[in-house]
Amino acid sequence: MVARSPDSRYAPAMQMTFIKSVGRIEDLPENAKIQIAFVGRSNVGKSTLINHLANQKSLARVSANPGRTQTLNLFDVDGRFYLVDLPGYGFANASQTKREGFSDLLTDYLSKVPNLKLVFLLIDARLGLTDLDRHALDFLAEGDAHIVLVLNKIDKLSRAEIADLVSTVKAGYPTIPMIQHTSRDKKGRGEIVDTMLKALQGTKK
Repeated sequence: MVARSPDSRYAPAMQMTFIKSVGRIEDLPENAKIQIAFVGRSNVGKSTLINHLANQKSLARVSANPGRTQTLNLFDVDGRFYLVDLPGYGFANASQTKREGFSDLLTDYLSKVPNLKLVFLLIDARLGLTDLDRHALDFLAEGDAHIVLVLNKIDKLSRAEIADLVSTVKAGYPTIPMIQHTSRDKKGRGEIVDTMLKALQGTKK
């Protein structure tokens, strides 16, 4: 992976290749590569962020229909680690059986994969921290993976609204790092890349 340029917004694109989608953790690759995961509410923008990091428009499938991602989607990054796009949570229109299935898959992955070193939890800046996001944070805190909050779609807020959101998040979770991100002007891209690099090196942001 190439180190970022002086202006973090223009960090070089990550060399990313889609590997496969799996519906069970047993189908994940059996090797020792580090895994870094993206998790968040349905339609929070995980696929868009992945495409932004790779500087590709359609590497990760972007859907206008929440709940579309129902599997673990694996991407190889620079041949060094796997980026894993997890199923979105909280899609009310999915059947109860599917919602439970998503929960089981998420729970299995986040609690049983030994090579998981870093989890980016995406928050829709327009909605702020929801009860589902807080539940996800509490669950993640029980594991060993480092957690970083990504305040996504930050361009949709005014400066005052951003300040209020950051203050609220810090008050509730003062020890969890956060990154403000928007794909519109590439804000936060370099910070996300740096955080991944530090996870590979065994350090925290």
